[in-house]
Amino acid sequence: MTPVIEIEALERTFHVGPVAIAALRGVSLRIFPGETVAIDGPSGSGKSTLLNLLGLLDRPDAGTYRLDGRDLGVLDDDERTVLRNQKIGFVFQSSPMLPRLTAEENAAVPLVYRGQRPYAARRAARAVLARLGLEAFAKHRPGQLSGGQLQRVAIARALVGSPRLILADEPTASLDPRTGAETMRHVRDHCRDTGAVLVLISHNPADLAAGDRRHVLEAGRLHAAGATVPA
Repeated sequence: MTPVIEIEALERTFHVGPVAIAALRGVSLRIFPGETVAIDGPSGSGKSTLLNLLGLLDRPDAGTYRLDGRDLGVLDDDERTVLRNQKIGFVFQSSPMLPRLTAEENAAVPLVYRGQRPYAARRAARAVLARLGLEAFAKHRPGQLSGGQLQRVAIARALVGSPRLILADEPTASLDPRTGAETMRHVRDHCRDTGAVLVLISHNPADLAAGDRRHVLEAGRLHAAGATVPA
């Protein structure tokens, strides 16, 4: 089976004045269709850096990154932007909404950017919102929604375009345990149905336990949970 995501020996170093900080050191990972990979690690271990590289928001200093077998290191900035819209969905701890748009219009934004007609985009967004328990709130604007409802709108926005890769950073932080568990189940079901993959960054034990695999980032090195990180 061909992996959806294949990264090999990724390196990323940041320079603060004369000091070099190695955020990622030789990170390699393969993720196959339908898989959810949960990543844990202490603050400053490189989790956000890895998410930014996977989301094409940053470039590695060394190593390779392939999505569906395509080497992304050769893409220019415009090509990366197009690919990000077409194949990657994002859910952050705080995912801002456009205040004048309704929930369904916010969730439909990725499809509109792809050139889909607004009516068809909103209809697709409504279907995803309904699966996340927000059908009754589709016409509400962000100011009329709770923090947990806004987070589910953000998740719907990430799923609506059927991306190949979903990147989630603490996606259930603003949800109560029951809603968080239900929401994660919907996301994982979506991945299994479509062959997409989910990379989940979280400190929530329930989220980490929901992954098909769990990895830990420590001092820029990635290893399977329970394994000893190399020096």
